[in-house]
Amino acid sequence: MDDARIWSVYNKDDRLVLALSDEPGEFNFTRLPEEETDIVECSFATVQCYLTEVEPDALNILRKAVHLDDFLRLLKKRGYKVREGRPQPSKFARL
Repeated sequence: MDDARIWSVYNKDDRLVLALSDEPGEFNFTRLPEEETDIVECSFATVQCYLTEVEPDALNILRKAVHLDDFLRLLKKRGYKVREGRPQPSKFARL
């Protein structure tokens, strides 16, 4: 069994906004929506959103994409930075 490929997506300020894998799944919102919301399924990726403000844009891009490479290309075209690999924390909370 092959491991899933994972990408981290950052905005222009290098803030992590999405993480995704090449496994079919769904779009996971930053927070559970307050209203009843239909599950957004995807046949080519599982997406985790980390910034509420990018959810509409990311969903719009996801709906336009026909496959994973297309989704990654459209994200880059929109100005997002796409890096292969798991998200790496750049800051740690001080306790």
